[in-house]
Amino acid sequence: MPAGPSSTYTLIKVGEGTGGGMYQMDNAPPMWLSYVLVDDIGKATQTARSLGAQILRENQEVPGMGWLSIFIDPQGAMLALWQAKQR
Repeated sequence: MPAGPSSTYTLIKVGEGTGGGMYQMDNAPPMWLSYVLVDDIGKATQTARSLGAQILRENQEVPGMGWLSIFIDPQGAMLALWQAKQR
C-alpha cells in the first residue's frame, strides 16, 4: 500500500488478519518493532506513561487502518501499541 509520495508499506497477511508489515525508512538502520493490539489506544498509552514509559509517538492515526503509539519502556525496550479501526 502507498506510504507517502515515494514509499510503500508491505502488509504481511496471516490467516484472516495482519501479522506484520515492512517499510523502508531513509537514513534509518534496519530494525524490528513489535506491536501489541489494544482496545483503547488512549488508555493504553496513558497506562504506559504512568508506568514510566517515554512516549515517542502518541496516538497517531493511520488513515483507514487504525491508531498507533510508540514508546520506550523504563528498561529501554521500544514497543508500539495498535488499535485497529472497526470494520
